[in-house]
Parts: sequence; structure tokens; C-alpha cells
Amino acid sequence: MTRLVAVLSAFLLLTGCAGPDLAKRNFPRGTIPAEAGNTTATTGASATAQAPVGQPVDPAFATDRLRLVDPCALLTRDLLKQLGRPGTESRSGFSRCSNFMKDGSGKDLGVTVELGQTMTVELKDADKRLAGLRSHEQVLENSACFVSVITQDEPGLGITVQIGYEDGDACGFGRKVMESVVEQVKARKGAITPPKGSLIALDPCALPDEGAVQAAVGRGGHRVFPYGLHNCSWTAPDREVTLDLRRTFLPTDRKFDDAQTEVDLGDGVRGYQVAATTAFPSCEVLWVQRPAEDREGEVVKVKAAGPEESEFDRCAAAVAFAKALLGKIPKP
Repeated sequence: MTRLVAVLSAFLLLTGCAGPDLAKRNFPRGTIPAEAGNTTATTGASATAQAPVGQPVDPAFATDRLRLVDPCALLTRDLLKQLGRPGTESRSGFSRCSNFMKDGSGKDLGVTVELGQTMTVELKDADKRLAGLRSHEQVLENSACFVSVITQDEPGLGITVQIGYEDGDACGFGRKVMESVVEQVKARKGAITPPKGSLIALDPCALPDEGAVQAAVGRGGHRVFPYGLHNCSWTAPDREVTLDLRRTFLPTDRKFDDAQTEVDLGDGVRGYQVAATTAFPSCEVLWVQRPAEDREGEVVKVKAAGPEESEFDRCAAAVAFAKALLGKIPKP
């Protein structure tokens, strides 16, 4: 189990739990180029987003619907019993769920499903069909298989099932789980009604107005990078700002980082600011939008970053962007 958990943990880290860093946009199965279809260009205040092209999106897989699907509800006991003995369920964010279980012989088996994952290499190399959708498979170190299906082309999004399994046909199990997941999503299984004030249904790219974006990244033109279902970045040649809406663990003392400082965001909202002086300096500001059960909650995170030679106040930009968002997000 130790090796299996290590493999799955590496996957969760690499697939961007903390959101994308566009200056170092490296992911486990390739690098996202601007021409991959995951960007929208703007050239100033009067610019409008480019219209998506490609195959029509099945309404069942529209982003506003996928945001409101509980991934853990798709890993049903009946489905998992076909693979072995279901075990411990583990959520990660809004759109990812894992079950650490045993196969029929008692060997370790990990099953993870992620909805609305950004597709880059998978989009280009999807050379199979599964459950009526284009699909792509990749094996990692002979101990994990990623089975992905493409649900829309621009921006490239899909569903990924990961099977961590050293003692059998990981990809075969992955296909079986994926077929069930796609069927359930089409049948609207696992659909939820979000609680009041939840971040889960919000489109992060649509939240800020153009003035807030230009104040953060400048008026010389920028590009929009949607990432998954709950993350968006706006990038200019010398800087970027990222918005991440997430469900995560909440420390009881709200100590998210040892270096954090408190910042007043207005309207009674207390934020937590952390600056990082690396080769790509950044400043993050986050606040708790909605506490939830089991010491988890919903958090809004804003990050302003740029190369060392880019001279701008990253923390001031992050705080200003955060304040501009507060009035856009429904209160709990």
C-alpha cells in the first residue's frame, strides 16, 4: 500500500492541485502550448473572448453541469465491487475522488476519478474510443494507468480515471470504471444542489470584470488560461494573476502557511497573504469563503506572479484583485 499511495500522491501533486504556474507550465503528460486550444486571447478593454470551435459539446458534459457532479458518487460500491473490496474514500477538491481498496486477492488497488481535467497531450493523442468518446491511455511505471476521455475540444477538457495497480490489468480496470462514469454522468447521476454561498458552481474565468483583470496584469493585452473547472489565469508578457476556487482542509487556527500575514479585504473578510521570493516571485492571498464539515471548507485563492525582472507589487496586485472579486461571490 505504501508504494501505491506514493504513486497516487505523485499523480495528485503533478496534476495541479495547487493550480497552474503558467511560467513553468509542466504537467505529467506534456507541456501546454498556446496553440493547444486552452487559451483565449484578448487585446484590451474592448476585446471579446474568441468563440470556441471544434466538435459540439454534449450538454451532459457542459462545464456548468460537470461542476455540479459529485465525483465520489460515481465510484459506487456496486462498481468497485466488480474490481475487488472497496476501501477508504478520499476527496480532493471539488472534482476528484479516490478509493483505496483491495482486489479479489487482497492486493492494493487505487481508483481515482477526476472530472473536467484539462486535456493537452491527451487531446492531441486520443487515438481510441471509449464509451462513445475519444480516449487516451498512458501507463506510469507499470503501476498506474491513466484512462482519459475527451468531453470538449476547446478548451480541451475531459474525464480521467487513474488505476494504481501493480498486480493486474490496470488499464482494463480503468476502462471498466470509465465506461460506468460516463454512463452515470450522462444519466445525471451524482448531480448535487450546491449549498448557499458555495464556490462549486462558479466559473472562475467569468468572475472578475475586465477592469479588475487589467488592473492586475496591465492594459497591454493578455491571454486567458482556463484550467480544469475551478481555476483560471490571466497572463501578460511580464506578469500573471491566477484565481483558484477550491475545497480543502482548513486548519483550526487558519494557519495555512508559517509565513502568512493577515490582510483586511473589507466587508469583514480576513485574508491570509504569503509572498514567495523564488526565480518567479509571487504573492498569494486567500480567504475562507465557506467552512464545511470534517475540517474542510471552501477557499478562494488569488496569486499574482511574474519573473524577477518584472517590477510590480505582487501583493498589492493580489489584494486588489481579491477585493474586486468579493462582491462577485455570493455570501454563504
